[in-house]
Amino acid sequence: MCRWIVYVGEQSLMLEDLLIRPDHSIVKQVSNRFLPGLYYGLEEDDKEELEKQATWINVHGFGVGWYTDTLAEFDPSVKGMQPAQYRTIAPISTDLAFSQLCAHTASTCTLAHIRDASFPPVVEVNNHPFIYGKYAFMHNGSVDSFRVIRYDVMTRIFDLQTKVQKYQYKSSVQDSNYIFGILGNTDTEHLATLYFAHLDIINAEKPYSGADSTDALLLALILTIADIHAIQFKHKVGPFTPGPGSERVGNALNLCITDGGVQMVVSRWRDAKEGYPRSLYLSLTAGEKLNRKYYPELPAPTESEDVDNTDVKIDSVRELVARYEPTQQGRHVIVGSEPCTHYTQDWGLFDQNQCVTVNKERKLRIINLAKFFRPGREHEFKQYHFTEVLNEIAKKEKLTTSPKIGIPEHIVDLPESKSDAFETELDLDAPPQK
Repeated sequence: MCRWIVYVGEQSLMLEDLLIRPDHSIVKQVSNRFLPGLYYGLEEDDKEELEKQATWINVHGFGVGWYTDTLAEFDPSVKGMQPAQYRTIAPISTDLAFSQLCAHTASTCTLAHIRDASFPPVVEVNNHPFIYGKYAFMHNGSVDSFRVIRYDVMTRIFDLQTKVQKYQYKSSVQDSNYIFGILGNTDTEHLATLYFAHLDIINAEKPYSGADSTDALLLALILTIADIHAIQFKHKVGPFTPGPGSERVGNALNLCITDGGVQMVVSRWRDAKEGYPRSLYLSLTAGEKLNRKYYPELPAPTESEDVDNTDVKIDSVRELVARYEPTQQGRHVIVGSEPCTHYTQDWGLFDQNQCVTVNKERKLRIINLAKFFRPGREHEFKQYHFTEVLNEIAKKEKLTTSPKIGIPEHIVDLPESKSDAFETELDLDAPPQK
């Protein structure tokens, strides 16, 4: 599987402190694994499947994105921070240009990704993160049967492109030409393009959508997954694959989307009838130890803090949030396919189909994404005021013949979580109420 990590915080963090110096940095994850607690409490079949997915070697490309306001300083037409990017297919551990870049660059929002290619070619344009204006997008996992459904995915993107161009919506791609902007052949880039076409349409519906909000980011994610489901249902692939042996067939969508370097949505998602999503971990405190201002040398964890065992319990996201206390690094969130430090007390393991958002005020929400794809999802759309957005979009859709944008049509037979679905909001300025 691929690996990725993202940092969003009110204080800048050196890229070197996040991506190179830690004892299990993303650079080290090219050839090492650290998956504490991933197998705890699982059946043997689930453990075996996760073991097969968690490849040791990830050498098919590297990418890093970091947000900077440099362009806005020199170009008055540019507002806020924009993502800069470095991508390479060279071995990242010996890339001198990357090392120099990280040693002299800091940001309040940084993303990095190492690629384990599902299929060739190994070229830079296939490396994550993918940049769309002020947004960045990266993915660990796969869209099932992408070779089968790729044409229909592009057709759906073209449908949305037609809407954006017809109503002259503000677009995250040049000339609102989403199809032309696809440079590679990965499932991720097509998924990202579909996502941002939806997001641009949602953001145009002010004030209903809470434009440029995490609600808009979340709704675009739901609609993107719903489109993939509709196409897979047509072809009887993905979670709609019939017959025996299909219980573990589905999409693996561990996604990260950042907006302007201040907002973020991440997901740990899998929609097969059985099995678990690939690993994803959350930290609200690790940034303090990573920042050389507070720890010039990263301290070695004690034996109790360094739990290098996939089958030993570590905190869930719920437990991590319950004992949160602010640190010198201020409000920040780190999410990674694997913890970048061996201080397991700084990390919590996402539950299956859990989603986390961070808004402009650095408020964190934990959301059960599965509820938008189960019976009763209409109620959830009303609760989040998504129905109002879809109704406004529908008024314009009466003038078009393309497939509609709406509440997911197809129910997915998602497995029930072994623990209660946990949702909360947390102001990172202070500990949660006891």
